[in-house]
Amino acid sequence: MAILPVLALCFLALIYGAVSVHMRWWPSQLVADAGNAAMALWSVRSEEFEKNWPTSMEYFEPTEHRGLTVIDHVAGVGNPAELIFVDGGSQQLRNHCPENGCIAWLMERSGRIRHVWNIGPQLTWDGVDHIEGFSGAENIYSVGAHPFPNGDLLVTYQGRSTYPYGIGIAKFDKDSNLLWKKPNFAHHWFTVDDDGLIYVPAFAAAQAPHQLGDTNLQIDCRGGLLQEDVILVLSPDGEELERISVLDALTEAGYAGVVYQAIYSDRALPLTWTECDPTHLNDVRYISADVAATTPHLNEGDLLISLRSNNALLTINKDTRKVGWVSTGRTALQHSPRYMGDNTVLAFDNLGGREAQGGTRVVRIDMTTDDVDVIYPRPEDSATTDVLSQTGGHIGVHPSGTRALVSLTHQGRTVEVDLQTGQPLWEYLNIHDVSGVVADPDGRTQARFATQTVVYFDTADFEFNEGKL
Repeated sequence: MAILPVLALCFLALIYGAVSVHMRWWPSQLVADAGNAAMALWSVRSEEFEKNWPTSMEYFEPTEHRGLTVIDHVAGVGNPAELIFVDGGSQQLRNHCPENGCIAWLMERSGRIRHVWNIGPQLTWDGVDHIEGFSGAENIYSVGAHPFPNGDLLVTYQGRSTYPYGIGIAKFDKDSNLLWKKPNFAHHWFTVDDDGLIYVPAFAAAQAPHQLGDTNLQIDCRGGLLQEDVILVLSPDGEELERISVLDALTEAGYAGVVYQAIYSDRALPLTWTECDPTHLNDVRYISADVAATTPHLNEGDLLISLRSNNALLTINKDTRKVGWVSTGRTALQHSPRYMGDNTVLAFDNLGGREAQGGTRVVRIDMTTDDVDVIYPRPEDSATTDVLSQTGGHIGVHPSGTRALVSLTHQGRTVEVDLQTGQPLWEYLNIHDVSGVVADPDGRTQARFATQTVVYFDTADFEFNEGKL
């Protein structure tokens, strides 16, 4: 008979557990946090436990190329000594940074290395405790990067197999010394203005369900906490000055329909969309007074942003928090909006392109008419079939505005494109030797790594180390 009280307690515990999750009583949030971490780990278990590849490694190189490879598609474009900045990471360019790879490097168009920033033996994010999951340094990789004229380098970091994936931001000097780091959940690409202020995407935990203003719409998250996107305004030394809520700005401006994706018109109110990452902010571009003066659609202090989950490009003013220009549905899961100074915005359209050409395209959007001009690959180009980057991508526009470096992140390649003709001019393949790091059953030692940030670097006020540490 002693088993009956035990069964009764188990039954009551089961009932309480179900009710606590529904009502969000203790310990539902603890369970939710554990669930979020478990989902993050499970989703990549094959990569972590079977492949054991370095972060940012995409695949073993299937061609005969060895090491960093550049290809001139058109001769005589640009100065041969023109500098290009490449964001690196763990186990990349080990012939110059043998301990753990290079944080980043400067190279000429020929591929000659002029300067490196070394990861060194002291790993930047070793032993972080503000995230869940595989939080070791080997699971953290860089995404956004901004090289300063004096050689300082600002970098955002994300986590593979972590929850959330936004880790933080760090700054190094020209000699690779860490100046400061902030574990503030920063992620993706950011902007630095002329005063040194930093505008960067970051995560803020929000209780769910989250009501969208005074509407009957709300967003829930099975994990419990919503990954709310905010824009952090940081001082030059990384201290947080302000934070701007993307969800609040949109709902207060009457754009709840941009956020809310599900259609449940026949269900009882309030209508709930279940999504833990409802906006997925992946880029912030600061608009200066000079730039704003070129179009009626921009104001000084506007922040041009990309919301991947909502297929939306828009501006939020940093001072008023008001939403200005909005373009939705003209791109699919896009990245990297770039205002071009002529009333148009360039964007990396991840999945809005033709399947026959790969599916990714670069487009130019007219801010007045919302018309779209396809820049690369051109619709009539039937020979191009491999332009695809499903979940990442970056555009680095040349100061002249005539050409751009288009990074197909997960192909580990960057194509320089003529923005008038759409013609490929030059190409970079991010290939590195991984012998002694990861074994390939077929004996290959060369591997392709993701290209996150590849940009022109036209002003240098420091002495290069010529890749020698």
